[in-house]
Amino acid sequence: MKKNVKFPVLTAMAGSLWLCACVADPNSPGVEYMPDMYRSPSVEAYVDYGEVEGIYDEEAQKLIAEKFSFTPPAGTIPYYGTGGSSGAMMPYKHGAWVNADKTHGLYGVMQDSAGRLNADADINPVAWSAEVEKEGQVLYQAFCIHCHGEKGDGQGSVVTNSGGKFPSPGGYKDTLTMGGIFYTITYGKNAMGSHASQLNKEERWKVAHYVRKLFGKGGGDAAAGADSLVVVPPVDAGLVNE
Repeated sequence: MKKNVKFPVLTAMAGSLWLCACVADPNSPGVEYMPDMYRSPSVEAYVDYGEVEGIYDEEAQKLIAEKFSFTPPAGTIPYYGTGGSSGAMMPYKHGAWVNADKTHGLYGVMQDSAGRLNADADINPVAWSAEVEKEGQVLYQAFCIHCHGEKGDGQGSVVTNSGGKFPSPGGYKDTLTMGGIFYTITYGKNAMGSHASQLNKEERWKVAHYVRKLFGKGGGDAAAGADSLVVVPPVDAGLVNE
Protein backbone atom coordinates (compact mmCIF):
# COMPACT_ATOMS: atom_id res chain seq x y z
CA MET A 1 0.00 0.00 0.00
CA LYS A 2 1.52 3.34 -1.06
CA LYS A 3 1.52 6.01 1.61
CA ASN A 4 1.29 9.76 0.96
CA VAL A 5 4.29 11.33 2.75
CA LYS A 6 3.95 14.87 1.38
CA PHE A 7 1.70 16.15 4.14
CA PRO A 8 3.84 14.94 7.07
CA VAL A 9 7.00 16.28 5.44
CA LEU A 10 5.48 19.68 4.80
CA THR A 11 4.11 19.77 8.34
CA ALA A 12 7.54 18.96 9.76
CA MET A 13 9.20 21.69 7.66
CA ALA A 14 6.67 24.29 8.72
CA GLY A 15 7.09 23.28 12.35
CA SER A 16 10.87 23.60 12.08
CA LEU A 17 10.62 27.07 10.59
CA TRP A 18 8.18 28.10 13.29
CA LEU A 19 10.53 26.87 16.02
CA CYS A 20 13.48 28.64 14.43
CA ALA A 21 11.55 31.88 14.42
CA CYS A 22 11.02 31.68 18.16
CA VAL A 23 13.92 33.17 20.15
CA ALA A 24 14.41 34.07 23.78
CA ASP A 25 15.05 37.76 23.12
CA PRO A 26 11.65 39.51 22.94
CA ASN A 27 13.20 42.33 20.85
CA SER A 28 14.47 39.97 18.17
CA PRO A 29 12.32 39.39 15.08
CA GLY A 30 13.64 35.85 14.78
CA VAL A 31 14.24 34.48 11.30
CA GLU A 32 13.58 37.24 8.79
CA TYR A 33 12.46 36.71 5.22
CA MET A 34 14.60 38.78 2.84
CA PRO A 35 15.91 41.24 5.45
CA ASP A 36 17.70 43.35 2.83
CA MET A 37 14.30 44.47 1.58
CA TYR A 38 13.53 46.39 4.77
CA ARG A 39 16.90 46.70 6.50
CA SER A 40 18.88 48.60 3.90
CA PRO A 41 22.51 49.39 4.80
CA SER A 42 23.56 53.01 5.22
CA VAL A 43 25.52 54.39 2.30
CA GLU A 44 27.78 57.36 1.71
CA ALA A 45 26.29 60.16 -0.37
CA TYR A 46 27.65 60.75 -3.88
CA VAL A 47 29.42 57.38 -4.00
CA ASP A 48 29.12 54.80 -6.76
CA TYR A 49 29.77 51.56 -4.90
CA GLY A 50 30.17 49.77 -8.19
CA GLU A 51 33.52 51.53 -8.62
CA VAL A 52 34.67 52.03 -5.04
CA GLU A 53 35.88 49.14 -2.94
CA GLY A 54 37.32 49.49 0.52
CA ILE A 55 35.44 52.64 1.41
CA TYR A 56 37.88 53.55 4.17
CA ASP A 57 41.04 53.05 2.11
CA GLU A 58 43.04 56.17 1.28
CA GLU A 59 42.80 55.48 -2.45
CA ALA A 60 39.04 55.02 -2.24
CA GLN A 61 38.65 58.28 -0.30
CA LYS A 62 40.65 60.11 -2.96
CA LEU A 63 38.45 58.67 -5.71
CA ILE A 64 35.32 59.73 -3.84
CA ALA A 65 36.61 63.28 -3.40
CA GLU A 66 37.72 63.68 -7.02
CA LYS A 67 34.99 61.87 -8.91
CA PHE A 68 31.85 61.61 -6.82
CA SER A 69 31.68 64.97 -5.02
CA PHE A 70 29.16 66.46 -7.41
CA THR A 71 28.07 70.08 -7.61
CA PRO A 72 25.14 70.72 -5.21
CA PRO A 73 21.71 71.23 -6.80
CA ALA A 74 20.65 74.77 -7.66
CA GLY A 75 19.13 76.64 -4.74
CA THR A 76 21.08 74.86 -2.02
CA ILE A 77 23.47 76.73 0.28
CA PRO A 78 27.10 75.92 -0.60
CA TYR A 79 29.79 75.34 2.02
CA TYR A 80 33.29 76.37 1.05
CA GLY A 81 34.81 77.06 4.46
CA THR A 82 35.14 80.18 6.57
CA GLY A 83 37.60 82.23 4.56
CA GLY A 84 37.00 84.96 2.02
CA SER A 85 33.59 86.10 0.83
CA SER A 86 32.29 82.52 1.10
CA GLY A 87 31.92 83.18 4.82
CA ALA A 88 28.79 85.18 4.03
CA MET A 89 26.65 82.06 4.20
CA MET A 90 28.20 80.61 7.37
CA PRO A 91 26.05 80.22 10.50
CA TYR A 92 25.59 83.51 12.35
CA LYS A 93 27.36 83.52 15.71
CA HIS A 94 25.53 86.41 17.41
CA GLY A 95 22.23 85.81 19.15
CA ALA A 96 19.33 88.21 19.37
CA TRP A 97 18.90 90.44 22.40
CA VAL A 98 17.42 88.96 25.57
CA ASN A 99 13.61 88.73 25.41
CA ALA A 100 13.60 88.95 21.60
CA ASP A 101 11.02 86.15 21.63
CA LYS A 102 8.63 88.41 23.51
CA THR A 103 9.34 91.71 21.76
CA HIS A 104 9.72 90.50 18.18
CA GLY A 105 8.34 86.96 18.13
CA LEU A 106 11.77 85.40 17.57
CA TYR A 107 10.87 82.10 19.18
CA GLY A 108 13.58 79.45 19.26
CA VAL A 109 16.27 81.96 18.32
CA MET A 110 19.48 82.06 20.38
CA GLN A 111 19.63 85.03 22.75
CA ASP A 112 22.84 86.83 23.63
CA SER A 113 23.06 89.79 25.99
CA ALA A 114 26.11 91.10 24.10
CA GLY A 115 25.03 90.06 20.62
CA ARG A 116 24.47 93.54 19.21
CA LEU A 117 27.65 94.94 20.73
CA ASN A 118 29.80 92.09 19.41
CA ALA A 119 28.18 92.27 15.99
CA ASP A 120 29.53 95.80 15.52
CA ALA A 121 33.03 94.39 15.12
CA ASP A 122 32.08 91.98 12.31
CA ILE A 123 33.79 92.42 8.96
CA ASN A 124 31.64 92.22 5.85
CA PRO A 125 32.68 88.94 4.16
CA VAL A 126 31.25 90.08 0.84
CA ALA A 127 33.91 92.16 -0.89
CA TRP A 128 32.76 95.54 -2.14
CA SER A 129 32.37 96.17 -5.85
CA ALA A 130 30.15 98.47 -7.86
CA GLU A 131 28.11 95.44 -8.91
CA VAL A 132 27.68 94.24 -5.31
CA GLU A 133 26.62 97.73 -4.23
CA LYS A 134 24.11 97.85 -7.09
CA GLU A 135 22.67 94.50 -6.02
CA GLY A 136 22.39 95.87 -2.49
CA GLN A 137 20.51 98.88 -3.86
CA VAL A 138 18.01 96.68 -5.68
CA LEU A 139 17.39 94.68 -2.50
CA TYR A 140 17.10 97.88 -0.46
CA GLN A 141 14.49 99.24 -2.84
CA ALA A 142 12.50 96.02 -2.56
CA PHE A 143 12.58 95.55 1.21
CA CYS A 144 13.74 98.75 2.97
CA ILE A 145 12.88 101.88 1.04
CA HIS A 146 9.22 101.87 2.09
CA CYS A 147 10.13 102.82 5.65
CA HIS A 148 13.71 104.09 5.48
CA GLY A 149 13.23 106.20 2.37
CA GLU A 150 15.18 106.59 -0.84
CA LYS A 151 17.94 108.55 0.91
CA GLY A 152 17.93 106.57 4.14
CA ASP A 153 16.45 109.53 6.01
CA GLY A 154 13.52 107.58 7.44
CA GLN A 155 10.97 109.25 5.16
CA GLY A 156 9.66 106.29 3.23
CA SER A 157 6.17 106.11 1.75
CA VAL A 158 4.86 104.11 4.72
CA VAL A 159 5.81 107.02 6.99
CA THR A 160 4.86 109.96 4.76
CA ASN A 161 1.49 108.49 3.72
CA SER A 162 0.40 107.34 7.17
CA GLY A 163 -0.71 110.71 8.46
CA GLY A 164 1.47 110.34 11.51
CA LYS A 165 0.27 106.85 12.41
CA PHE A 166 3.67 105.30 11.69
CA PRO A 167 6.65 107.13 13.20
CA SER A 168 9.82 107.54 11.18
CA PRO A 169 12.61 105.05 11.98
CA GLY A 170 14.99 107.97 11.80
CA GLY A 171 17.82 108.61 9.40
CA TYR A 172 20.87 106.40 9.18
CA LYS A 173 23.82 107.48 11.31
CA ASP A 174 27.36 107.44 10.01
CA THR A 175 28.37 105.46 13.11
CA LEU A 176 26.53 102.37 11.88
CA THR A 177 28.90 99.50 11.24
CA MET A 178 28.57 96.75 8.65
CA GLY A 179 28.05 94.19 11.39
CA GLY A 180 25.50 96.36 13.15
CA ILE A 181 23.47 96.80 9.97
CA PHE A 182 23.54 93.06 9.34
CA TYR A 183 22.46 92.38 12.92
CA THR A 184 19.47 94.74 12.62
CA ILE A 185 18.34 93.25 9.32
CA THR A 186 18.66 89.78 10.84
CA TYR A 187 16.72 90.37 14.05
CA GLY A 188 14.94 93.69 13.65
CA LYS A 189 14.95 96.84 15.78
CA ASN A 190 12.16 98.77 17.51
CA ALA A 191 9.12 98.60 15.16
CA MET A 192 11.14 96.84 12.48
CA GLY A 193 10.80 93.08 12.39
CA SER A 194 13.35 90.48 11.39
CA HIS A 195 14.08 90.26 7.66
CA ALA A 196 16.03 87.00 7.88
CA SER A 197 13.27 85.14 6.08
CA GLN A 198 13.22 87.64 3.22
CA LEU A 199 16.94 88.09 2.69
CA ASN A 200 19.57 85.38 2.96
CA LYS A 201 22.89 86.16 4.66
CA GLU A 202 24.76 87.16 1.52
CA GLU A 203 21.94 89.50 0.50
CA ARG A 204 21.96 91.14 3.94
CA TRP A 205 25.66 91.86 3.63
CA LYS A 206 25.07 93.42 0.20
CA VAL A 207 22.34 95.63 1.63
CA ALA A 208 24.81 96.68 4.35
CA HIS A 209 27.18 97.91 1.62
CA TYR A 210 24.43 100.05 0.13
CA VAL A 211 23.22 101.40 3.47
CA ARG A 212 26.78 102.54 4.20
CA LYS A 213 26.76 104.38 0.88
CA LEU A 214 23.59 106.26 1.82
CA PHE A 215 25.42 108.14 4.56
CA GLY A 216 28.63 108.66 2.62
CA LYS A 217 30.58 105.61 3.76
CA GLY A 218 30.25 103.45 0.66
CA GLY A 219 32.73 102.53 -2.01
CA GLY A 220 34.34 99.78 0.01
CA ASP A 221 35.49 102.01 2.88
CA ALA A 222 34.66 99.26 5.38
CA ALA A 223 36.27 96.45 3.42
CA ALA A 224 39.38 96.60 5.59
CA GLY A 225 37.37 95.71 8.67
CA ALA A 226 35.77 97.17 11.74
CA ASP A 227 38.94 99.01 12.83
CA SER A 228 38.08 101.82 10.43
CA LEU A 229 34.62 102.25 11.89
CA VAL A 230 33.32 104.08 14.93
CA VAL A 231 31.62 101.50 17.12
CA VAL A 232 28.82 102.78 19.32
CA PRO A 233 27.70 100.20 21.90
CA PRO A 234 24.01 99.81 22.72
CA VAL A 235 22.53 101.30 25.87
CA ASP A 236 21.90 97.83 27.28
CA ALA A 237 22.82 94.93 25.03
CA GLY A 238 21.11 92.48 27.34
CA LEU A 239 17.63 93.93 27.68
CA VAL A 240 17.11 96.72 25.19
CA ASN A 241 16.64 96.49 21.43
CA GLU A 242 17.48 100.10 20.97
